[in-house]
Amino acid sequence: MRKYRLVADQLLEEITHGKYKDELRLPIEEDLITEYSVSRNTLRNAVDVLVDKSILYRVQGSGIYIRKPIYPDTITINSIRGFKEEFKNKKIQSKMIKLEQLKADEEISRSLQCEIGTPVYFVNRIRYVENEPFSIEYSYFNKNIIPYLGKEIAEASIYNYIEHDLKLSIGFADKYIYVEKLSKLDSEYLQLKEEDPSMVTEETVFLSNGKVFNHSKVIHNYKYAKFFALAKNW
Repeated sequence: MRKYRLVADQLLEEITHGKYKDELRLPIEEDLITEYSVSRNTLRNAVDVLVDKSILYRVQGSGIYIRKPIYPDTITINSIRGFKEEFKNKKIQSKMIKLEQLKADEEISRSLQCEIGTPVYFVNRIRYVENEPFSIEYSYFNKNIIPYLGKEIAEASIYNYIEHDLKLSIGFADKYIYVEKLSKLDSEYLQLKEEDPSMVTEETVFLSNGKVFNHSKVIHNYKYAKFFALAKNW
């Protein structure tokens, strides 16, 4: 995992546990650089992560401030961190439905930007938050980039495995969000009615070197899923 993400995680952990509860403003940059033993660029990149998640905001000439949470338990649309990162203070579980190796057909090769016949992993799992079915996921991973996926990894955190064990750097993602009606099978998984509405996110995820390693379709339970995006005045 990149250094700035580790710093962002540590800073978020300290904010969450009340280190700055009596202050709205963080210490000045020089103090934070010393505290975390990082370069100025690393610190600023870490702060950028939390700004994008609407945890912090900058006031030019004044400093970095902590935002009071307005929309708790939401999925940050412009984030590509793993599911567990969005709900750190909740009980999270993943139930495996299917995990298999396939060869990419025309549709999969187009989604993963690889050649037809490329070996891929297909992962189908249900994600639970506080024992409630939150979403169902259909994912493909390029096996030439992610050489191994097992049940124990898929039921934990695939992205943590990719960053910590495989030492790969996850870069960016293209996200496509739309609404569709639930199929009979997906409605059973989510304990809803067939043709109930659902929010769907499709994303193509790239490593920092520009290679696509994952394409996913995630169908969310409308009773629980809420989304958040930070809008900026450019």
